[in-house]
Parts: sequence; C-alpha cells; structure tokens
Amino acid sequence: MKEEKSIGKCIKSFLGDYKGDFEILVSIPDEETYEALMHKAVEMGIENKVKRSEISKSGKALGKPFELNQLMDMAAGDIWFFGDGDTYFGQNTINLLLDKFKQNPKLEAITGRPVSMDKKDNFFGYIGHLLADGAHFKRDQELTQKSGFFPLSGYLFAMKKTDIRLPADCLSDDAFISYKLLQAGKQIGYQPKAQVYIKYATNFADFFKQKKRSAGGFVQLKKYGVMDNQPQTRSFIKELEMVFFPIKYAKNLSQLTWSLELFPVRIWLWILIFWEQKVVKKSFDEVWKRVESTK
Repeated sequence: MKEEKSIGKCIKSFLGDYKGDFEILVSIPDEETYEALMHKAVEMGIENKVKRSEISKSGKALGKPFELNQLMDMAAGDIWFFGDGDTYFGQNTINLLLDKFKQNPKLEAITGRPVSMDKKDNFFGYIGHLLADGAHFKRDQELTQKSGFFPLSGYLFAMKKTDIRLPADCLSDDAFISYKLLQAGKQIGYQPKAQVYIKYATNFADFFKQKKRSAGGFVQLKKYGVMDNQPQTRSFIKELEMVFFPIKYAKNLSQLTWSLELFPVRIWLWILIFWEQKVVKKSFDEVWKRVESTK
C-alpha cells in the first residue's frame, strides 16, 4: 500500500535476468501503486504476467494475513517467492534461491538475507545495519552450527507449494509459516547471497510500531500452539544471548554510543510487547500500524 515510488524498482530488481516461467501475484489496494507497477511491467514486457487479487481491486485493506492467504490460493506454481514492495533485491535473486533447492531437495523453504540500505552516520541508520547483520549472524549460526532452525525473513523467502494458511490476526506471518514447517518436520535453508535491501525506521514511533509487530509476533505464536516443544528463537531471554554483539559490532566511538543506547530501547520494546499482548490484550488492528518512514 502506497509504495508507488518503490514498486517498479522492486519488481525489476527481483526478476533481474531470470528467463524461466513465472507469474507475479500482488495485493495492492491503492491505485497509485498498482499503476506504477503496471507502468514498469509494460516497460519490461511482462504486463500479462501480473495478477491482482480480487479483494485488492476493491481498494479494501483487510490485513496482511488475509491478503497473503488470498495470494497463496491464487498461486499456480510449485515454488512461491515472497517479498515486500518497498524493498529491492540484489543480483540473481531467483536463481540463487532455486539453485539452493536443487542442491538440497529436502529443503521446504529458503530465506534470503535482509541488508540495510541506510547510511550508518546516525542512530537509526546504524541500528538498522546492526539489527540486520545481527540477524544474519544468528541465522547462520543456528542453521549451520546449533539447532538447525531459524525463522524465515518475510522480506525475502521462497517456499514450495503449501496448504499452510495464516490466522487472521497473525502479526508475524514469516514466523508462523516457519514454525508450521518445523512442526511438520520440514527443513528451512538460508541463502545469504540472495539479498534484499531494506529501509529501516527513522524515528522511535515507527521503530516501535515495526518491532512490536515483528518481535511481538513471536510472543503471539504461543496461542496458536505452533511453538509447543519447539525451539524459541526470539524473546527477551534469547536476545540476551546476543548481548555482546552490539559492542563488538561498533567500529568507532559514535557507533559504540549508539550500540549502548540500543539496550534501554530494546528493554522498553519488550516491556511494551508484554503490556500490549499480555495485559491490555490489544487487537490486531491496534498493533498493526503502517510504518511511514520505511517507505
């Protein structure tokens, strides 16, 4: 929604030089973004590949879980790719993910690597890089050295055709899908060479909106029963395992100061998540708020 400035670059960078068969399924409720997409599609000669969900044609925004479910119901292919319209992708994204499936046919889904596109010369720009690189470090560590499991990133992942569908109030669709796959005994892979470039929040209001949704979504998963007897990968306690990462990540005094400032911010985030989910029990619509500064 309202991603008319980024959707063209998103589609062009994702497809890159890929020559195989494909379809592009989108849920875009606003006409400005859809027109920008179709303008780029015509320019690329792929306008007949684009299919828009019926509900988005009406202009209604019913929430990402509902929209993703509808897109999955529409999908005809055997491998599905997921991404966001306000990002862009590194070179050869599709082939890198497809090659990973060929290398290991047991994999049911493969996640790419989010990379910050922001500059490191201010608090929020630096923190975006720190969190993205920290997630890469943790994902690589878990998948290659420890549990063998780490959730997909909703910014970029590929998955074999599935009947998994999301609950209507699901805050973290990528985490829900990941744990459903784990429950079914399926394996998730990681292809860090398949990169997706993200613009992170540039103010505290948007930072907390975004993180209450993504981090808080893991707390919410417990009510669906998908985490029963499964490894916990995101919580306040799990973050303590990475307590020294921000310190080691800093390369100068300014960055060290910003790393130290992140600690009270994250503590306050988890307090807010506990308060909103466990005490006042906010609804999906109250938690899922548009993050303007990432667009």
